[in-house]
Amino acid sequence: MNKIIFFLAIVSLSLQSCSIMRDVEKTNRTADYTISLTSVELPANAKEQFGETITIDNSKNDTSRYVYEDEYMKILWFVGSDKFYFTLYNKSNHALKIIWDDATLVMPDNSISKLMHNGVKYSQRNEAQVATTIPRGAKIEDVLVPTENVIYSDLLGWFVSPMFKYSLSSDYEMEKAKSMKGEVLKVLLPIKIEDIQNEYTFVFTIKDV
Repeated sequence: MNKIIFFLAIVSLSLQSCSIMRDVEKTNRTADYTISLTSVELPANAKEQFGETITIDNSKNDTSRYVYEDEYMKILWFVGSDKFYFTLYNKSNHALKIIWDDATLVMPDNSISKLMHNGVKYSQRNEAQVATTIPRGAKIEDVLVPTENVIYSDLLGWFVSPMFKYSLSSDYEMEKAKSMKGEVLKVLLPIKIEDIQNEYTFVFTIKDV
């Protein structure tokens, strides 16, 4: 009899454990966003001078990478859940300079966040960032991180939270996540060309959730 009771207790605990694990998995699920570069806002009266081309490059692991190109530069973008990855090529005969301190992310609700780039310590995210010079014919591979999403926890240390924080733990959260489809976010990336600061604004659209 004791063996039977013990066996039933073990089965009961196992079923409870499975149920708890399913609840945890459901609580921890987050929405996956497909974000595409849809347009580029150029400095005033600059379109004729710069030109404008946006293409899609699927050559790497079937992952969509978006390319903007003009007379001065070519920039390739990939958007992750918490960061913007890019490679910038200097096509011009002059050095280009990225002014990091003025780089800004505009979220769909029009809230803004300063952007930090690779090499800056999370603990120094609100300090001044030295501009990066890209010589003619050279390129830079870098990452943009919204400083508002850089968080310190005694348990986890420094980490970057996702740009969109809706989980799938409830019907309400799921509907909020789905409602983001079609929303727009913008990256303002100032680039100095021949001592003139040009404010490139890269417009990204949430294509799917």
